[in-house]
Amino acid sequence: MKTKTIFISLLFLSASVFSQSFDEILNTIEENNKDIQAGKKYIESKSYEYKKDNLPEGPKLTYGYFPDNSSVPGTREVFEVSQSFQMPYYYINHKAYANLMINQEEYNHLILKQDVLNEVKILLNEYVYLMKKTAINDKRLKFADDIHNAYLIRLEVGDANALEVNKTKLHLMQVKKEEKLLKSELLIIKENIKKLNGGNDLDISVDDYQEQPLIELDSLLFERLSSDPELLSQQKAAEASNRQLKITKNLQLPKFSLGYSSETIVNERFKGVIVGVSIPLWSSKRTIQKAKIESEYFDLSAISLNESKVAETRIRYDQILTLKENLENYQSVLGSVNSQELLNVSLKNGEISVIEFFIEMFYYYEIYDEYLMVERDYYQALSELYKYRL
Repeated sequence: MKTKTIFISLLFLSASVFSQSFDEILNTIEENNKDIQAGKKYIESKSYEYKKDNLPEGPKLTYGYFPDNSSVPGTREVFEVSQSFQMPYYYINHKAYANLMINQEEYNHLILKQDVLNEVKILLNEYVYLMKKTAINDKRLKFADDIHNAYLIRLEVGDANALEVNKTKLHLMQVKKEEKLLKSELLIIKENIKKLNGGNDLDISVDDYQEQPLIELDSLLFERLSSDPELLSQQKAAEASNRQLKITKNLQLPKFSLGYSSETIVNERFKGVIVGVSIPLWSSKRTIQKAKIESEYFDLSAISLNESKVAETRIRYDQILTLKENLENYQSVLGSVNSQELLNVSLKNGEISVIEFFIEMFYYYEIYDEYLMVERDYYQALSELYKYRL
């Protein structure tokens, strides 16, 4: 009983080691990808840049020393310290602007992350497709090898001719060629995933495509329009532009300074408070007009992008429905027949010739390969549709 328990445990351990989910691979690559890591550092640096104007500039200090250079004997010393500042609304608006710009950078980084992870998903879907082709090609290779050997024997006993043997040989060569091509394509997929994993090796063991149920179109549109980082980034850009317009208007208001000054001449000392005001007079109208136009531009861009996303989602949704219908048709037809076995029986019974057999076999192979491609295209389209969820 103990041995049986250990055996079952080893089976579960083996399954957990060799079977991965898409999410596990995506999480690993998210941690190791250099572009994603660099993007985080970029956000950190930009946050300091946007926040640097949230507070007034530092105080200004002035000191002057004038020894015996006037009709009055003795030295003259001047000291002044002052602090300039904008109207309070300027700092309130600038703080809000800085937060909006940081939010936009965060959404831009999320777009980058989604681009990387979506590229990985496309590669993984292609990997699954190639592995399925490899599995079916292994069966074809064994079948081609068996039938070729059988016809070599039949040729020796005079039950087959050279043309038939050559046909089986050509079929075997074609299947072997496909096998080499599949191995090469799988190697390319693995190298591309390794590159996206920061150059680190990554053992890939995914059994099948990631299942993602197709939700209703209205629900899909609501979900995407409220969470797609491209849309959210553009919205933040529009909000930041509106806030920038307010900042521009604030800058046209007087700028004040307040400070302390002292002046010493020989034994006399003068000290007191100084107040200053700076009034912008030039180009204020054009500056505000420019900010208004930029704000309108970003507002219109956000609306345009929103409409584009809706149209794109509808088109892709219709394409997926078509692919799904085609996939189900292939599954229904291929699930009800076993052409390879039927053709093999017909060949053994002498109902068809070798030439006819291979013509029908190639046709069946073509149909099955088309089924695998439609299946891959369906899951690739789903990955693109749900990219905003990554």
